[in-house]
Amino acid sequence: MMIDDFEDGLGVSCAFCHAQEKDSLRLDYASDAKPEKQIARRMMQMTIGINRKFFNLKHPKIGDSTLVISCITCHNGQPRPGETK
Repeated sequence: MMIDDFEDGLGVSCAFCHAQEKDSLRLDYASDAKPEKQIARRMMQMTIGINRKFFNLKHPKIGDSTLVISCITCHNGQPRPGETK
């Protein structure tokens, strides 16, 4: 259910972070062409670290229901934290 976590937490679709394949409408999930993907990767690492360090979760994973801190904690359904609708 990770896709739903990003949609709910950031209010974005997959195309927000994933580049489009050349000459196609499909997304290239392996590509690191978009800077948003790198930012998302760092944010996921930060979230895992916070859950591990401050909430003593032994093996936290993005999308896991045991997470205390997740994308929605800061993003509140917005692509960038602190934005308002």
